[in-house]
Amino acid sequence: MAARQSLTPLLHPRSVAVIGASGDVTRIGGRALRHLVQVGFEGGIFPVNPTRIEVQGLKAWARIEDIPATPDCAIIALPTGAVLPAIQACARKGVRAAVIFSSGFAELGAEGERLQQQIVADARAHGMRLLGPNCLGAYNLHARSFLSFSGIFDDVAGTAGRLGLVSQSGGYAGEVVKSAGDVGLAFGVWITTGNEADIGLGEALGYLATSKDVDVVVGYIEGVRDPAAFYEALAAAHARRKPVIVLKVGRTDQGARAAASHTASLVGSDAVYDAVFARFGVYRARTTEEMLDVAYAASRGRFPHGKRLAILTNSGGIGVQAADFAADEQLEVAAVSPEVQRELVAISPNGAPFNPIDLTGQVANDPPMFARAIDAVLGSGEFDMAYCNVGLIAGLPFIEKPLLHGLTEAAQRFADLPIAVSVTAPDAIVNAYQEAGYLCYREPARAIKALAALAQFHAAWATPLPPRSAQGRSPRIEAGARFSEADGKALLAAIGIASPTEYLVADAAGAHDAARRINGPVAIKVVSADILHKSDVGGVALNVAPGSAADCVAAMQATVSVKSTGRIEGYLVSPMITEGVECFVGTHNDPLFGPTVTFGLGGVAVELLKDVTTRLAPVSAAEATEMIRGTRSFPLLDGFRGRRRADIPALARAISAVSHLAAVNADSVRTIEINPLRVLDEGKGAIALDAVIETRPRHPTQPPQDISSQGEQRA
Repeated sequence: MAARQSLTPLLHPRSVAVIGASGDVTRIGGRALRHLVQVGFEGGIFPVNPTRIEVQGLKAWARIEDIPATPDCAIIALPTGAVLPAIQACARKGVRAAVIFSSGFAELGAEGERLQQQIVADARAHGMRLLGPNCLGAYNLHARSFLSFSGIFDDVAGTAGRLGLVSQSGGYAGEVVKSAGDVGLAFGVWITTGNEADIGLGEALGYLATSKDVDVVVGYIEGVRDPAAFYEALAAAHARRKPVIVLKVGRTDQGARAAASHTASLVGSDAVYDAVFARFGVYRARTTEEMLDVAYAASRGRFPHGKRLAILTNSGGIGVQAADFAADEQLEVAAVSPEVQRELVAISPNGAPFNPIDLTGQVANDPPMFARAIDAVLGSGEFDMAYCNVGLIAGLPFIEKPLLHGLTEAAQRFADLPIAVSVTAPDAIVNAYQEAGYLCYREPARAIKALAALAQFHAAWATPLPPRSAQGRSPRIEAGARFSEADGKALLAAIGIASPTEYLVADAAGAHDAARRINGPVAIKVVSADILHKSDVGGVALNVAPGSAADCVAAMQATVSVKSTGRIEGYLVSPMITEGVECFVGTHNDPLFGPTVTFGLGGVAVELLKDVTTRLAPVSAAEATEMIRGTRSFPLLDGFRGRRRADIPALARAISAVSHLAAVNADSVRTIEINPLRVLDEGKGAIALDAVIETRPRHPTQPPQDISSQGEQRA
């Protein structure tokens, strides 16, 4: 990847100049120099200070131009006003990368933004890369390089872990490193991006995704500026089966505003970020603890091939808790087979041999029992992973050693399966279980969540990434085109989404004739390309008796003419269709990530319950099926309480077709909405009862497009 090559001078520098170097290690320039020396950097170190001939025992240079060699990288630890001249001097010298600690740029407003742009322009003119400004720098302990003034140096010196972190917040990045150290994790590569004037989040993630020194990628995200680089990085991690775990902030409106003001980041719709993460198999953590829990599990490199979880405990209560947590994470806790149940009864006659499997307190009398149970359960091939609660007995005298010995041998026999264990014992014993190969979590909920994350990674890697562009043939829509409901339904019909037999009428008399033909309750809606939300202006009437259709249209005409100035093309008279389940399918052209597609229950429920799933468009029918199953209300479509199953394949095809239509017309369409889409019983299809299509304004040089209503019958 190009990112890896271009960031080499920053993360694998052969020599470093420290511009603003100080002998006072309490100052930023002093700390950065001390860190570089004490980490054991093997390349040349060139302090630059116009008033000193020596800094911290190293020969100093008045100007970077005076250094006889050309440094690979420069640290800029100067006041804001001195940064531009320093960057210009570095560029002329041929320095390939620079880290700018200084603040006072784009994060402070327009004037700072102009100065930042000038710095970038001068650097790019000479092929020099910039990290920052307003950042804490970076380190790569595998290269013994520490280009930061952060106080975490003393915590990481002498380590070189296999985790990599990129963070848009320098302060938070330090907190993560501290917290990771407390649980035995170490970040070998650490990048803080600051204002991202040049090197951004995506490029930094790309470096970690392709680095041979990094097994697990962790990210703190406030907002993505360069979607293409972000996609490229996540695709690279997916291709290499490398776990990516992120903490994305700005989930609420208040959080989004705070993130935007922090480092001038752009924060898009939170649901769209989730769609991006779902596309590439990224795990989104909600807390630092969860992020590190999953990183710890992923660092072991054992990923289950399915979601089948075995739960073994010596406490029935904890087993029930674990089963509840597993249900929350959509793991499968199926009962073991009768053959294995018989083995478990032989091992623990008074236990519960189902799943959760309760071995009871008898384990205290027969510690090897636990290992024999693991052998029986995991040796059956019926499970992909296991959670074991060993609890207090792990630290009891006379039990500790035989229990640990048996469980160590069991872990070795199933070295390819992740097994999480809860052990309530001194640190030395907990560490022994970790060394044996177990994932150790005190709290079962944390253990189950981590196991579920491992399963999520494997499932994502096993699924090829879908094409970024739409496949097949979808109609082209011109910007500026205006669609009434009838026009929209005609377009949907062209992509295979049916509508009911309905009539476009001009007046009350036409409505009377149409309702007579339908011969049952009807829906009547005003037809106007100028009115997107018809109900807001009194333009919708439901369950109208056939004999009342004419009066209904007359009253609607009077009401709509008062509430709207839009041109009325007529009135759509449709049969009332009440069977099936009301669903919502819509697309939105996100300004950052492009077209997305969303599915949920229809009617007002979609706004009230917000039980929806969103993905990047286009999606295949298989992805659409996952979207449908991903809603909490899926049971309503799947035969809930004796109802007939809905036609889920037809619904999936409709979602996919709409997503491709949006993707093909990404340059011209803002939104497409079908609400409701009535999903009929299995095998009977789905019917669009409404359609809204909103396009982007056309370019002033484009002639307006005339969309004529078609596909509906006229009375």
